[in-house]
Amino acid sequence: MKKSDFLALTLSAALLPGAAASQDDPTARTMLILDGSGSMWGQIDGTPKIEIARGAVDRMLADWPSEHRIGLMSYGHRREGDCSDIQTLRAPAPLDRAGLRQAMAGISPKGKTPIGASVEAASGELASVDAPGSIIVVTDGLETCGADLCALGERLAQRGTPLTAHVIGFDVEDTGGQLACLSEATGGQYMSAANAESLIDALQTVSQPEPEPEPEPEPQGPLHEDTFDRTELGRAWKVENADPSGFILEDGALMAMTVKPGYMGKSGDQPNIFRWRAAELPRGDWEIAADFTARMGEVQTLGGRRAIVQVARYADPDNFIAAEIYRQGNSNDDMWLKLLAVSGGTKSQATLEIAGDVRGYDLGRILRDFEQKGATLSLVKSGRDYTARLALNGWSMQDGGPEVLETDAVTVLRSKGAPAFFAGTMGSEQTLAWFDRVQVKAGAQ
Repeated sequence: MKKSDFLALTLSAALLPGAAASQDDPTARTMLILDGSGSMWGQIDGTPKIEIARGAVDRMLADWPSEHRIGLMSYGHRREGDCSDIQTLRAPAPLDRAGLRQAMAGISPKGKTPIGASVEAASGELASVDAPGSIIVVTDGLETCGADLCALGERLAQRGTPLTAHVIGFDVEDTGGQLACLSEATGGQYMSAANAESLIDALQTVSQPEPEPEPEPEPQGPLHEDTFDRTELGRAWKVENADPSGFILEDGALMAMTVKPGYMGKSGDQPNIFRWRAAELPRGDWEIAADFTARMGEVQTLGGRRAIVQVARYADPDNFIAAEIYRQGNSNDDMWLKLLAVSGGTKSQATLEIAGDVRGYDLGRILRDFEQKGATLSLVKSGRDYTARLALNGWSMQDGGPEVLETDAVTVLRSKGAPAFFAGTMGSEQTLAWFDRVQVKAGAQ
């Protein structure tokens, strides 16, 4: 039965995947622990494993940044059967490839495999300086001196100075998961190597610098915005089936009033659908948002008016995607948020009931808040999914309720048209809405 053996490399946090420091940190340090236990004389393709390990480490050092400190430790190379046979051969220092090569050449495998005690010793030496460090364990066997490597990994993970342990299993099966446990607990990697080539690859992998994190994107303003601070809509807008008696610009808002019952898609001649033809939608994710206040009637015994406000990507009555808020107008006088997708006349939708006068909602107060405080209605595209979102301006439908409501997603493979909005009624009563601002934003906000 083959002895457990172990080659451990401690690489600076900056140099190892998952490590805490960057390649530019000159204080980050590495300890390379080369297994000197007896089984390292075992052969792979006719070559002793100790020689394969020396060559693989030397190849790694050929690409090692000269400004990064690295040391060498070994165990089991002086005495047989001694779990305390652990020695620091070179303390972490700027790269001295020839010196490290000479120190490795002096390791003659003899003894046991104290993986845990060696890593503890390396950890203590790295902890003597308040600088990030890492440990990589490459072993052709398992722990033979009784250490619990999972528990050790947990302790290292709690260390004040960042420390990451990486483990390379060299011609060994980690059936109990102890080697992987040690690395994973500290945010490191466990890698397996079966021969010289794969050991070189593993060492090169763990010694690569951690990619610098992408900087957080700067807050980005809207791609398009209109605040209606003028007296005419102008060429940027097209009003479908315009009825000038149903809208006006004044006091920095576009005021829309019902002139005919209906909504986007009900008929081809629905008046006063406002299409923002100058606002081009970007590729990828986006949001069309409209800030509005609305007068949607009063609470009535037999149901209120069937008011509706829509924000959409609109091409024509048979091709559009709309976010809607509306009063159902039935005996319960419910209010709903809906995502309606229409393609070639075929409909898909997702609905969310947001209020109802018989379910604990103060519908009268909600209607006043829509008129006095307002809200933002958005159509949001994320990938091929679309949702309707309603953000309330510092108020909620119920005490303690959310200020942002959103439907489930509806998947649409293709969409077309310009940003658009509409306000009206699905019944006989009149609806008034004031649109203070509309925006197109990049990304799913």
